Amino acid sequence: MSEQKTNCLNVAYIFKTSLGSINGSWTEGNVSTVKKITLPNGNQLPYVSGQSLKYQIRKAWQEMGLASMLSEVVQTQVKAGVNFTAGNPNQYLDDDLLGYMIASKEENRRRTAVVRGSAAIGMFPFRNDRDLGTKSKEQTGGDSGAGGNIFETEVYYNYFRVNFLVELDRLGKFQDFELHKEAKGKINALSLELKRERLTYFLQALSHIWGGGKQSRILTDISPKFLAITFQSSKAPIFLETLAVNENEELHTQAIQEVLEGNQRIIQKQILGVQAGIFKNEVASALPTVSIQNAFDQAIEHIQNLSF
Repeated sequence: MSEQKTNCLNVAYIFKTSLGSINGSWTEGNVSTVKKITLPNGNQLPYVSGQSLKYQIRKAWQEMGLASMLSEVVQTQVKAGVNFTAGNPNQYLDDDLLGYMIASKEENRRRTAVVRGSAAIGMFPFRNDRDLGTKSKEQTGGDSGAGGNIFETEVYYNYFRVNFLVELDRLGKFQDFELHKEAKGKINALSLELKRERLTYFLQALSHIWGGGKQSRILTDISPKFLAITFQSSKAPIFLETLAVNENEELHTQAIQEVLEGNQRIIQKQILGVQAGIFKNEVASALPTVSIQNAFDQAIEHIQNLSF
């Protein structure tokens, strides 16, 4: 293992949806569509945007009781503008890890996210499955015998892969151009204890993450079913194009093993987790895995002794 300083936490995982419609796109008539990307062969893969995933991370922090550590969203002064956070990364967990952009009459400043996140990409083509629903008139005094307004929602059965890369050498450290004009030159880097705490909260959020669109009738779990955590001396999303599940719902363990072996120069610690009963092959016999929660616990324990 390398003796260089750890500057990157890489977290990649697979989640499964038995029936999902996590991230919507444009509505086409009475059909709520999902986001998709088109492959060279014409097949379309559903995906969940990185923006949507970061929203779910913020929601997980709120549900963990960390609302006081999250930045208040400020309404834009411009009618056509977008809302923004307070932009105080020394004070707020989300401003530090997830970044911000503030454009107002008083100032323009931004912080590039310390947590870089990919979209969650589906592994199997979208098959044009739809969920049929009706808006019943029975409770509103209408003609219930005539039926209600019909609507459809695109849904899928799929496995998704996602990758997060955390720049540890930027976590808890701030540059003047990121800060309010009154704070420039006055804000020191956070203590190592606070940086460890914020990194721990990030991993805990991923272990509890759920959500997306249509949750009142299509409840979706987007937490890891296979999990790879690596602490690295070089910033590289080594699993980004690696995690794969075949049509028999078997995890491609050889590809994962090759990535781990090929990146030992930069990997300082690796932790793999898998949930039993999800994949059709025996992942634990091919890879050195523990349970998903045990993997998170090991990573959090390692963070308590990590300097960055």
